[in-house]
Amino acid sequence: MTYEHGQQPHQHVRTHAGESAPFHFENRWRVNARLADVWSVLSEIESWPQWWPGLPVAVPADDGIVPGSRADIQVDSPIGVTLSFGIELQDTDPPNFVVFSATGDLRGTGVWSLQQTGPITTISSVWCVTTRRMSIRMMRPVATWMHSRVMSAGHRGLVARLNRLTS
Repeated sequence: MTYEHGQQPHQHVRTHAGESAPFHFENRWRVNARLADVWSVLSEIESWPQWWPGLPVAVPADDGIVPGSRADIQVDSPIGVTLSFGIELQDTDPPNFVVFSATGDLRGTGVWSLQQTGPITTISSVWCVTTRRMSIRMMRPVATWMHSRVMSAGHRGLVARLNRLTS
């Protein structure tokens, strides 16, 4: 099943034996900044831990933001659960969107699209993943809350980072 989101469709992740049912999250951030500035901050993966609370590790394995480039990510949830996964860029049209796959504690697809309207840039994200980790599978009832908290912290951190860069 293809899901249209912003400019970029994605395939819903198909569950493999031993995996959870898919987790599907959508977020929209609005920031008072130019699209080019937002893209510049988001494309510096190694800087994410400096401004995104709850994301202590973001280590690119390659230079640049091109299909095939990879990074290792760690996310600390608000209740102390740590997720470690790799992302690999599948498609991109800078500064408009990125599509990436995830492997590790999470497996699936993410799509981030960016659009500027007047002084506001909107970042829309879709995250459709499964997990083999039983502890995560059992936390399904609070997964949306945990994801929302991590993403809200990222939004606040991005706004603060952009304010520092443009002031």
